[in-house]
Amino acid sequence: MLLKMLLANIKTSKSGNISVLTVAVTIFFSFLFLLIFDSCQIFAARESAKNASEAASLAVAQNLIFFEDLDCKAVASEIAEKNNCVIIDCVCSYDEVTVTAEKKLNFILLDKVTSKYNRVQSISKVKVIYPWDSQFGFCKYYKFGYKDI
Repeated sequence: MLLKMLLANIKTSKSGNISVLTVAVTIFFSFLFLLIFDSCQIFAARESAKNASEAASLAVAQNLIFFEDLDCKAVASEIAEKNNCVIIDCVCSYDEVTVTAEKKLNFILLDKVTSKYNRVQSISKVKVIYPWDSQFGFCKYYKFGYKDI
């Protein structure tokens, strides 16, 4: 009943209705624009973290092949800093390198709603193939067949 009376007043009094509606629509579209902008930041940060982790893992693998700098974490950190990311983990073995990079997100609207620790992580794994591996055929390999008696 009260709602009907309010709606009847709004319908009959036409002065100022357009300005209230304009303000409401402007506020709605402003929030929508900020939400879309924050969503785009997620995708941009994801690409940046992926590029950093892939570049770092390839750089570490190249250093392993040429026996240049065997400090995997330092090489990966240097590459990640160029991409504005941080290395979380870097695991090197003889034939595999795994790097985890992270990028912190600075939201405009979503920081008000979510926690302050918004981050995107990316993991890249590279298999190291040395020139003396059997795949290339540069070296002769001999297979010995031993039989159990």
